[in-house]
Amino acid sequence: MKTLEELHAHYKAVRQRLDNPVVKKPTLKLVEHLEPIAIPEPEPVPPPAPLPPPPVSATTPARAILNEVAAKYELSVADIRGACRKSKFVRARQEAAYRLSVELKFSLSQVGRVIGNKDHTTALHAIRQHKKILVEGYKPKTRKSCVSSAHVTQVEPQAQEHHV
Repeated sequence: MKTLEELHAHYKAVRQRLDNPVVKKPTLKLVEHLEPIAIPEPEPVPPPAPLPPPPVSATTPARAILNEVAAKYELSVADIRGACRKSKFVRARQEAAYRLSVELKFSLSQVGRVIGNKDHTTALHAIRQHKKILVEGYKPKTRKSCVSSAHVTQVEPQAQEHHV
């Protein structure tokens, strides 16, 4: 059996190996007998051929619908895709949204993107409004005055009674 001093010395040696491990560093050997190799210059790469522009007459079905609606309302496609909220622009935008949805089966997100990067709920509202116009016919909004005609007829007889 080992004595207490031997155990203590063994423990101390193990602890030192664990705390300070010996790391062997790799050594590089210089090789002097090799001659330098000549690397040939790479051949220049020719530039890629430019792509031909897309044909001018090619239009997508969505663009065709926008062009038709723009011509019908005497607007430009940019007007339809714009943010103007005047009735003329809004009705054109609603018809375009409806036709894109029905004729091309576009999703609401796709319709919104085509009619000017609008939200899908805006596209849904536009489609519903145009359906309503198709069913009921277009009814332009009229401005309501502060005083309705019913109130005016009631006021006039009272006014006459006080002055007579």
